[in-house]
Amino acid sequence: MDFMRTPGTPVFAGQEVAFEFKLETSWGEPVGDYEFRIIDKNGGPVPIEGKKRSVTKYMAPGKNYEPRVLFEEAGEYRVQSRRIMKNNKINNRNNWYPLDTISVKEPEPVPVVKVALEANAIPSSIHSVLWQFIEDVSKNLTFKSFAAFVTKNPGGFNARPPYGARTYQSLHMLSSTFVTQTAIGQSYSSARSWSPGTDTAAAVARSYVSDQDDDLARPFPEGIPNGQYPLDQVPFVELIYVYWLEEGMLFQSLNRILARFQNRRSQPEGDALSRLAVSPLLPLRGLLWGLAEAEKDRLSLRRRAAEYEYQYGLQLIGRAIPPAEMLVERRTQFLDAFHSLLNACHRYYKEFSDKTVDADAFPLLSNLQELHLVLAAGANNQFADVSLSARIETLDVQWMLAQPEMREFLGGRTMVPYQEEWMGRVDTMKLMQEWSDASITHFYDLAVHGEQLLLSVRHGRWNESGMTSDDAKNWALKWKPSVQRYIHAYRAVTGVDLSERVDTTMPSALLQRRLARKLVRY
Repeated sequence: MDFMRTPGTPVFAGQEVAFEFKLETSWGEPVGDYEFRIIDKNGGPVPIEGKKRSVTKYMAPGKNYEPRVLFEEAGEYRVQSRRIMKNNKINNRNNWYPLDTISVKEPEPVPVVKVALEANAIPSSIHSVLWQFIEDVSKNLTFKSFAAFVTKNPGGFNARPPYGARTYQSLHMLSSTFVTQTAIGQSYSSARSWSPGTDTAAAVARSYVSDQDDDLARPFPEGIPNGQYPLDQVPFVELIYVYWLEEGMLFQSLNRILARFQNRRSQPEGDALSRLAVSPLLPLRGLLWGLAEAEKDRLSLRRRAAEYEYQYGLQLIGRAIPPAEMLVERRTQFLDAFHSLLNACHRYYKEFSDKTVDADAFPLLSNLQELHLVLAAGANNQFADVSLSARIETLDVQWMLAQPEMREFLGGRTMVPYQEEWMGRVDTMKLMQEWSDASITHFYDLAVHGEQLLLSVRHGRWNESGMTSDDAKNWALKWKPSVQRYIHAYRAVTGVDLSERVDTTMPSALLQRRLARKLVRY
């Protein structure tokens, strides 16, 4: 009996095999009925054409038998045949003729071939160490870090609160030390000492300000140091942080409380704070008294408003704000440059996420260069001092609002999550005074992420001839979370989506419009 099968080898479990049986006339095999079977190593039959044991077929020259058999399990199988005599008598019942032995293997696992489009590798940037330094400074310069610093230095307040203004003076001294040290990259260790970060020197060297030494006049007389900051009196803080918290009514909240503390009416009709009665035996009394006594030494709202205009062209709206004709200079290009950069970043992120597109970062570089020039033009006069002093005074205000006495008097919504303890007091004051209903959380995000973005642009070397689109690409990817958080918070506060269009309307005007809509009674 001539025999063939397909496939030959290998055969795997679960695979169907095609057989072909035909008479070998050259051997003189007679025409007639033949029985075929396939058995496993234990003698168990494998079904052929639905029959469990064997199949009988009439074989003749030109009349072949071609069954298909499914091998469900791995193992060794034998293919056999025998001739059936006339009257269905089998010639030698046990005389099966072996035709083939088939080794069926376990199926091999199908290899998984993953096909994916990947973005081009991100090249290295000379600014990486500077960006990480800025991020670290921003993370350390928070109210939580300041509270931990004060906890480690309780002696600054003395064991018992003193009479007079010393409590506030102690707070202000601690906040001044904390901000001035943290703003230059110093960190407060468990040994109660300040030490620079490991990459502070390398980060400072990457800032373009570090190359301005040749433009500085020599101090007179000789020997007077330029200052304690590594960049010649330029700390790593931005006034935009204070601006957004000012728009979030941080200072106005404490001003209303301070007016009531002094028994002054802050509005013509009923005062929501009329029940305020601060205990003379608790520290809050000393803090508020010292703040009232130190008003003449603190930055006034008029000075902060004038500096917002000088550095960023951002206007405040209010009766205490100086009129525009009283200002000499304002940065009119800032909003257009900054919002154009944010909008370009959003479009770049969409293209970068599409792996079928090679996103072009050159428009980002142009926007970075433009914003860098605008910021550099406003980095003069009281730029560094106002930014630093305003940040110190902001911590003072946050500390006072975070006091337990404030929480007990103002109350608030305890189930609303806040990042820092003072934030709930501001939202409660906004609710009591019928101010903007946008949460202070969004203003805080604008302050933190806006500061990080502007510091990374201000200190970068964006207008040097060696800067390429790869540097802009690295900047956009590094600060992607901050860009997206800023865009989202800006929309939540003003109603303007910077990812859709570049809007140069003053944020204060947008906030006033939303407040007017809120106050409409239906």
